[in-house]
Amino acid sequence: MNFSAIRSRISCITAIAWYAFIEALRNRLFLGVFLLALPFAAAAWTVDVYQLGFQTRLVSDAGLTLISTLGLLVVLFFSLDQIIPDIEKRTVYFIFTRMPSRHTYMIGRFFGIVATLFCLHVFLAGLLVMIIKLRTGAWFNEIPVAGLIIFLKQSLLVSIVMLLAACTSKIITVSLSVLIYVIGHGLDIFRMLAEQSGNTIVAFLLDLAGIILPDFSLYETRIMVMHEIPAQTSALLILAFYTFTAIFFYLAVGGAILKRRDL
Repeated sequence: MNFSAIRSRISCITAIAWYAFIEALRNRLFLGVFLLALPFAAAAWTVDVYQLGFQTRLVSDAGLTLISTLGLLVVLFFSLDQIIPDIEKRTVYFIFTRMPSRHTYMIGRFFGIVATLFCLHVFLAGLLVMIIKLRTGAWFNEIPVAGLIIFLKQSLLVSIVMLLAACTSKIITVSLSVLIYVIGHGLDIFRMLAEQSGNTIVAFLLDLAGIILPDFSLYETRIMVMHEIPAQTSALLILAFYTFTAIFFYLAVGGAILKRRDL
């Protein structure tokens, strides 16, 4: 692949990502998600300046939980609007005639949603940090790090949703995405329960699932925030590498499925 081909591919990815990003910003649901931040801001403002510590950590944990929930809504609903409507409305035919490959289309759509997700996380995490700073006079450095970890987790979920959207309907995609999200958080617990009960077959199947499905328990932030435990740089780098590798795998599979579909 020569330089001009690489530049053409990057240009296509950028154009698709920008279009997907603008599409998401114009969506009323995205505006509604931002409006939901207002009660969260009001709750954070109730921190008692004379009782710092646990109360501040509690507000931070609640704020990060809300950020995670709102981000999850963006992932599920906006990712579905990236591929399935194009297939249903037949506009995908016109798009593919101008694309170097269907993998390019998949990657562009992915980056569009990730950019939307990034803006949401920066706004909400920044709002939480500034409110706590203005109210208590203290910087809570764990919030940006925890926000980054949540962003990595939800970026990984975006790639899974887009993989499913490339081969199934909306209802099946949402159902399987939620199922994978739940299993990914409790895979170790399910495996331990299966081993304790002596069910070796279920334990073996869970081990196989652990190879294919993502381990979302790696992205846990509550202990770090509640106990003010600083995150190690090496651990964050390993987590980022795991996330990018998994994203590459799911997008590659999704692009291959999209390529084999008779569209």
